[in-house]
Amino acid sequence: MATSLHACGHNIEIVSSRSELNEVTDAIKLNCFDGENLPKREKTKQFIQRLSGFKPRVVICSEPLPVYAAHKYSQSQKEKTRIIYDITEWYPSKKNLRHHNYSVKWFVYLKLLTFNIWASWLADSFIFGEWYKSRPYRILFPDKPYIFTSYYPDLKYITHTPPYIEKGTLRLSYSGKISSDKGFGYFLDTVNLLSERVHDLRIEIKIIGWYEKSCENINTDFKLLQNDSISIIKYDRQPFADYIDLIKDTDIFIDLRNINTDDHSLPIKLFYYAALGRAVIFSDLKAIRKEIDISSFGYLVNPENTEDIVSILIEYLNNHDRYYSHCKSARQTSEERYNWKYIEQQFINFITCR
Repeated sequence: MATSLHACGHNIEIVSSRSELNEVTDAIKLNCFDGENLPKREKTKQFIQRLSGFKPRVVICSEPLPVYAAHKYSQSQKEKTRIIYDITEWYPSKKNLRHHNYSVKWFVYLKLLTFNIWASWLADSFIFGEWYKSRPYRILFPDKPYIFTSYYPDLKYITHTPPYIEKGTLRLSYSGKISSDKGFGYFLDTVNLLSERVHDLRIEIKIIGWYEKSCENINTDFKLLQNDSISIIKYDRQPFADYIDLIKDTDIFIDLRNINTDDHSLPIKLFYYAALGRAVIFSDLKAIRKEIDISSFGYLVNPENTEDIVSILIEYLNNHDRYYSHCKSARQTSEERYNWKYIEQQFINFITCR
């Protein structure tokens, strides 16, 4: 988004409260601070200070607190600042509540929900990342302008390498939070059963992720190391470019997140995998069915049905024509539809139109 707006001649500054960072990258200023342990009042003050120094005409906010900070800043200016709330998930989400005891969780939820609704009222317009996440906002604020800008990648950041399955070897990867709700257990079940069914297959796995404190009991990945046909390399969280470089040799991407918790969430990684030109196997989420047709380059499955998932993998291993056809279709679909250039101009028009 920042790169596209800068290319049109706009001055851009990115402010984040996740880390101390003050630099200019590709003519885009990063003016960030570490606000993880700051009280909400002080964090708001830090946002306002940076807005006051930059004096933007438009502020795009990704959470309720920056919306409030932008509103306070706008009140101090002679000319009203346009505030756009960029919504990629419903707030409060599970991660906002996970560290609270059950006895206070509902109180915290209602407090954060009220704050989110108030911030949405303060915003002038919305950017929605997906359809299901937009519904509450469109119902509560039917007169506010909005645009759908999905999670399509810019293909210049994703290098496509032709797929090649080496005989007797299958390369897989798991990335993201290592937890049951994100499908790590189902992933392990699939790998174990595949190893049992195809005895002469060597499975090479890259695990790129992190444990949440509440998920530290999920250490079953080490059981796989007892099988000589399975090798695992673990990596910590990676910068985007390094992450793409690590997973680009994956043969088939498998994402078996829990349907009950993620049914209405569109996985952004699906678009990365398509851009990399690989066949995919994903949990049968409503959000995927609503937003993208993957039938030409993969399968939607019940993550609990390990037998069916393994059968699909074996079919890919035995039928290379189908595998390579799906890989070709994935990249073609990304090039022709699911990439940033097809939604870039609509986004620019929405931001720059007063």
